[in-house]
Amino acid sequence: MSEYILEMKSIIKKFPGTLALNKVDFNLKEGEVMALIGENGAGKSTLMNVLMGVYAPDEGEILLNNKIIENKSPYDALKKGIGMVPQELNLVSDISIAENIFLGLHQKNKGLIDWNLTKEKAKEVLNKLNVDINPMIKVKNISSAFQQLVSIARTLVFGSNIIILDEPTASLTINETQHLFDNIRKLKAEGKSIIIITHHLEEVTQLSDRVTIMRDGQLVKICNTCELSIDDMIFCMANQKVEKKVKTKRNVLDENYMEVKNFSRKNEFENINFKVKKGEILGVAGLVGAGRTELFNCIYGLTKKASGKVYIEGREIEINSPSVAIHNYIGLVPEERRKLGMFPILPIYENVMIPSYSNTKKNGLIDFKTVKETTDLHIEKLRIKTPSNMTLIKNLSGGNQQKVILARWMEKKVKLLILDEPTRGIDVRAKGEIYTLINEMADNGITIIFISSEIDELIKVADRIMVMHGGKVKGFVDAEENLESEDILKIALQ
Repeated sequence: MSEYILEMKSIIKKFPGTLALNKVDFNLKEGEVMALIGENGAGKSTLMNVLMGVYAPDEGEILLNNKIIENKSPYDALKKGIGMVPQELNLVSDISIAENIFLGLHQKNKGLIDWNLTKEKAKEVLNKLNVDINPMIKVKNISSAFQQLVSIARTLVFGSNIIILDEPTASLTINETQHLFDNIRKLKAEGKSIIIITHHLEEVTQLSDRVTIMRDGQLVKICNTCELSIDDMIFCMANQKVEKKVKTKRNVLDENYMEVKNFSRKNEFENINFKVKKGEILGVAGLVGAGRTELFNCIYGLTKKASGKVYIEGREIEINSPSVAIHNYIGLVPEERRKLGMFPILPIYENVMIPSYSNTKKNGLIDFKTVKETTDLHIEKLRIKTPSNMTLIKNLSGGNQQKVILARWMEKKVKLLILDEPTRGIDVRAKGEIYTLINEMADNGITIIFISSEIDELIKVADRIMVMHGGKVKGFVDAEENLESEDILKIALQ
């Protein structure tokens, strides 16, 4: 009898031009937290998608409680007690929390859905997760943290004993993350087995009993978490030591590129004033709900302002749509990369070149030979890991998707680039590569707005940090190396 409740043996999965999983083994014990880590493109999500029945393995077998199983769909896996909370939550936003929890498992009385029973049972399972919220509220009206817990509740009502959490803390505040961790520990104490995929290695050391490390579609190591330091984990993931760069003070021209005056939008931000210099990296810090994303979405023309003015190089411009922003050489890498930043069913070359097609025309027609050659130059320069420029962007890892979007604006030769949470869900090495790209762009005179919830990241990358709270600018601070996260929080809360 095996000590594992779940075993995946010699799993092989191939995609056109890619060996995504190469004889990967994975195992899980009852009542443990297993961390699954690796760089973007290592095969972590692919392995879990094989387990969930999203993909069929080309070779290998899966054993649950010592019996070979075959999951043909996520619903099939759910019925066997394996549930997954994906990074991009798949809840139905326009129906209630209770309906989402019991979707596919309706509580019925005499053949009809019993809404009172549904509400009561939803409240019971939410109480187990220490969530005090009306289960009849629509999902679209609750925070990311509550949506995360609703997804976990959904796996519990299906009787899941194995719960997979993919980047569960990506959009959570510190307090929300701690609440989630408390629930994970509670579920573990009840005998549930948890698989957590994360790029935050501090979470691995805090939460997990064992760790599985993957690299380039292969298993590198399975061991007790206590046997590895964070530096050891990074080395196993990257097959090399990732050097920590010392922050060097950049010389920024004393020449304003953009100025924003008295910018307001009802219920989002109020009377915003700031300037940013040519070639400067302006970090934007603030707790969730500070209004950072809302402000720059409005500046970019995605929403309409109530009042205020924007000046570019001293000239007032009225940006009432993203096309006007692009015409003025302003680019945006949005927070919701997969939903708003890319065209998932189009290949890499389309995603890179869409804003720049007008520059490639010959006799009024797009010259696709030039388009693909130009894309290949970006792939080589940014070290985008892909079989070819024809690969659909949705099939790339998060870090490589982000590089494609950066390549889009580099090709468009934007003069101002707004980056909203550009490294969310990206591994340590890919983060370093993106930091280097941002610095190179700024050194070439491109003005960068860098919005991030990770204060340490802002201190590392930015020249100056604008601190927001409650829809207002609370202050500015130079991003010196000796600056601490607490210094930023004090400004935000003053």
